[in-house]
Amino acid sequence: MSDLELFNALKQSDNGAFEALFRKYFKALAAFANKFVSDLDDSQDLVQEVFVKLYEQRASLEIHTSLKAFLYQSVRNKCLDQIRMVSSRSAHHEEILAINKGNEVDDSDLVLQVELEEKIHLAIKNLPDQCQLVFKMSRLEGKRNQEIADELSISKRTVETQISNALKKLRKDIFHYLKMLIIITLHFFS
Repeated sequence: MSDLELFNALKQSDNGAFEALFRKYFKALAAFANKFVSDLDDSQDLVQEVFVKLYEQRASLEIHTSLKAFLYQSVRNKCLDQIRMVSSRSAHHEEILAINKGNEVDDSDLVLQVELEEKIHLAIKNLPDQCQLVFKMSRLEGKRNQEIADELSISKRTVETQISNALKKLRKDIFHYLKMLIIITLHFFS
């Protein structure tokens, strides 16, 4: 079957078509991803995430290029998101170390700070796909709301709503850890 036939069968929930696409492209996509992220296991995980998303969105997904090009572009975007996330985490770690440099820091305080950072990243990762994408574009990439709206072909109001929803969910998910951070901060400056 051609890619188009497999994709159309997949849209009709044909699991055999999904398996055929997975077998046809997984290894090549993992090798492609490995050029962006150096760990083979991470590369394979990212490709699996792309296939999971493809399967979850199969009924509503419209592909305007070839399926192969779509898969490669999706893997590339996923890899770049991963690189940005790792880079952002690294920058946060460096900020934590710089803040703590001159202060006597208890190892448990540093662990709590790093744990909070991990909780924030996990909470962001658990946002719905569009909400997560909009939030990352806004907060991690520093894009303006109109810029995000234009890039994603959605209204500026939708962008604002997605950011608001993300912030509400993040506040809820990390509230307990924020209280701990306040306690740690008070400890540093007392």
